[in-house]
Amino acid sequence: MSVREEPYAIEQLYADAASGHLRELFACGTAAVVTPIGTLKSAEGTHQISNQTGKVTAELRKALCDIQFGRAPDPHNWVHTVG
Repeated sequence: MSVREEPYAIEQLYADAASGHLRELFACGTAAVVTPIGTLKSAEGTHQISNQTGKVTAELRKALCDIQFGRAPDPHNWVHTVG
């Protein structure tokens, strides 16, 4: 999987959701890990993204969980034992 980091305006997100170009959307964080977002709601309207976890979302979630639970190496020293 290749990664590209660039600015992404919220207006473009709405347009991509409305056109069907946006096939997966997820949130990530300490508690959420990597969680799929099925519906995007805003003043612009409601857009159904997907009703299931997408391939990229599932792969990222698995990769992160594998690091967190010691099933994969932690190359960035993210995990720290507490207690």
